[in-house]
Amino acid sequence: MTSEKKLSADEQFEQLAASARKKALAEIRKHKKLIDNLRDDIEKHGEPELWQRYGNLLLANANTARRERDKIFVIDYFADDVPEIEIEGESNKSIGEVAEEYFRRYIKARNGKKVIERRLSETQTALDAAHQKLLLIDQAIEERNEDYLVSFTPAAAKQPLPSKKKKAEAAFKGARRFVSSDGFEILVGKKAKDNDYLTFRIARSLDLWLHAADYPGSHVVVRNQNKKDIPNRTLVEAAELAAFYSDAREQPKAAVNYTQKKFVNKPRRAAPGLVRLASFKTILVEPKVSVSSS
Repeated sequence: MTSEKKLSADEQFEQLAASARKKALAEIRKHKKLIDNLRDDIEKHGEPELWQRYGNLLLANANTARRERDKIFVIDYFADDVPEIEIEGESNKSIGEVAEEYFRRYIKARNGKKVIERRLSETQTALDAAHQKLLLIDQAIEERNEDYLVSFTPAAAKQPLPSKKKKAEAAFKGARRFVSSDGFEILVGKKAKDNDYLTFRIARSLDLWLHAADYPGSHVVVRNQNKKDIPNRTLVEAAELAAFYSDAREQPKAAVNYTQKKFVNKPRRAAPGLVRLASFKTILVEPKVSVSSS
């Protein structure tokens, strides 16, 4: 029994050690990759002093330079032996325009180089620290310092507790449930007190809220989980339900008011199911159930 427990403890330690080393090595790889990318960026920018020199030489040789297609030959007044050098420049652009391009490249390369060099320094410091961390981990493994290794192992993520809102939704039985043709959930209150609970405890601010105009009836809520616009087909289907589950059921056509739940308020001391709308629109539909229940 004792040997089995020791073996299990050894296995756990090995897993802990492997996890700590893996994390440190991943950090080292990340910093190395960033350093390589930053060095590539510096190389792409080129040497800012060279672009500035080319710009100055082009202006200094503006009247004497000779051109062969996309090559411009100028006298390098900055060199001791004053040689003729070749500078690239598009043939369809004047020497002044080419010089301006080199000055722009100079400014971009100069500013970019400063930023990149600062990031390189910061990343190199981080890389050195990651290497040092790996050495300490290896030392902790050799000394079987489990407490030190645990500090490198992320704690298991806690499962979020269900919110009061979700608990209330799961326990609420006072609504008929339907699914629109576009896949939106539609809730229809059963009684007056259910209507209040549905509207003010279950519905969220951007859910669509509907009720038959001028007739007692159910509150209807279209859940808008993704906060997108409710399709017109879903609006019509929900409005048909609001008309059907109201005293307007026998009418050939019925008006239904609709708005976002955030515009629905409960007057103080109002009877169950009675609300006030700060803003709404109205749609005329046939009272019927044209969607499937869920």
